[in-house]
Amino acid sequence: MRKVVGIDRKIKRAWVDAVLDRLNQTTDQAELRTFLDEYLKEELPGKQSRAKSAGIILRIWSGIPAERLSLRDRAVAMLPRISGQERIWLHWGMTALAYPFFRDTAEVVGRLLSLQDDFTTAHVQGRMLTTWGDRATSKEAAQKLITTLVDWEVLRSTKTKGHFLLARKMTASIPELQLWLLETLLAASESDEIEAQQLLRLPELFPFAISVGVADLRRHEGFNIHRQGLDMDMVALRSVRAEPPSKRKPKPKKAMSKPAQGSLFDMGARIAVSNNGKTTTPHLASTADHRALDPIADRRRIEVSIKNEVLDTLSERVERFLQVRGTIVSSDGPFAASSIECAEQFRDGHFYGCIALTQAVLEAMVQHVWQVKLKKKPTQEGRFEKNLEALHKKRLISDEWKAKLDHVWATRHSMYELRPSVEEDQRKLEERARDTLTLLSELKREFFAAVEQRGSNP
Repeated sequence: MRKVVGIDRKIKRAWVDAVLDRLNQTTDQAELRTFLDEYLKEELPGKQSRAKSAGIILRIWSGIPAERLSLRDRAVAMLPRISGQERIWLHWGMTALAYPFFRDTAEVVGRLLSLQDDFTTAHVQGRMLTTWGDRATSKEAAQKLITTLVDWEVLRSTKTKGHFLLARKMTASIPELQLWLLETLLAASESDEIEAQQLLRLPELFPFAISVGVADLRRHEGFNIHRQGLDMDMVALRSVRAEPPSKRKPKPKKAMSKPAQGSLFDMGARIAVSNNGKTTTPHLASTADHRALDPIADRRRIEVSIKNEVLDTLSERVERFLQVRGTIVSSDGPFAASSIECAEQFRDGHFYGCIALTQAVLEAMVQHVWQVKLKKKPTQEGRFEKNLEALHKKRLISDEWKAKLDHVWATRHSMYELRPSVEEDQRKLEERARDTLTLLSELKREFFAAVEQRGSNP
């Protein structure tokens, strides 16, 4: 089934702000449409153009499935406690929830900015072809979406046409705003659950400074967290009973009743399990108890919990670090920072994150060498397979290296079939992460060994 882009025109920040303010007075879609039609008349005199823009905005803030109404209502409830600039957090989450194309584009931009300081419209359009196809609608929509993000002051354009930079990292004055956005982006994703550290580092979060941690995720009422493997916390959305469509206001939330017996990994009553299977005495009071303590004591208890959690897995992390220590060859060469991040993901046992990031760096590295060695323009961007084939034909990359990279590319999606909760799959994930990281290290030495000493291009 062909996916519908939906958001295919520039949507100004002032327009969504106006609707957000209006939601304090009414949530009736007909009234909001009438309001928007009048509000947009001066800037959009064309009736059809005005109607389409109004339809996009209404889908963001009004035409919401019943099971997601609580997210919208909680966003509106936060308005008195946040600044005008912080409304971007709310617009971002609700737009990602309403339009998968927006979420996918934000993810692409986030990945590009994690590898380099700037990007081009062509870069984004090229990467969107994988999931949205090579059609004029998606290309035009991607361009309009980038201009929307410039208007929202998320991105800024450069002197070179079609080049963009991140405007700045946006901070939140209250942790609740960060947790709301994380919950909304998880709801917008295609996954039922995600590893906690991956949730905190989603590429589509690129404009925002996230300061909350796994402990905050555990306490947030919108998440269910369970442990997989030895040290992997998986986060899923807590199910919320949907309100009937005729009711505009959701029922007051009831306090979640505590289970008769605490969960093994409950933040308040966590029992540390050692490698030999013996249990230690619980080292924290229950969640309900420590909420009533003073903030200083509460902070100290959380620090003790985090320290014990790190100590429980310290030996494993040291062992994994020793396995990949040789891959961190330089902190100054090309792709050094991203390569070190790959190794740290492996060290901490985040195998999914390690594989995904390492594959992205390999792709970017081949792209970079293709541009430099074949004297391509900086704005040119070919497909990975074609770039690799071009380097091979010019004898710039050996048969062995081409075979290895072809295999990585062909099997890049197979890791998603593995389940960390299954011991054999967890072992396969670790092996694959180690092998992919080793490949990255060897390719860096192949192309950049001399470069890291000279400080120049390959």
